[in-house]
Amino acid sequence: METKPKTVWDLYENPPKGAEETSALAEWSLNYDYKTGNPYWVFLDLIGYSEENYGENLFSGKFSQVLGFMELDYLADALKEYAENPTLVLAFIAQLQEVEMRNN
Repeated sequence: METKPKTVWDLYENPPKGAEETSALAEWSLNYDYKTGNPYWVFLDLIGYSEENYGENLFSGKFSQVLGFMELDYLADALKEYAENPTLVLAFIAQLQEVEMRNN
């Protein structure tokens, strides 16, 4: 029987197979100030998640504010993962948001 993660950290530490890179990007993005945005928001915008679920893009800043070498590497890996299995990655994103909402 599969148990639901209790915290966001449980989910970051044990992402589903096939969503590890998306999890790594989301966790890395916690290092950013909410006002500037973060690489995870750029990812959600690029895959169309933001527009579909919120009616607008989440990131409105300058890419140079949030995309350095490390961030581009994380973003590229997450995009490749999404291209390979979008359904699984979208399910992970939904699960991540569910856990965040439940714990706020």
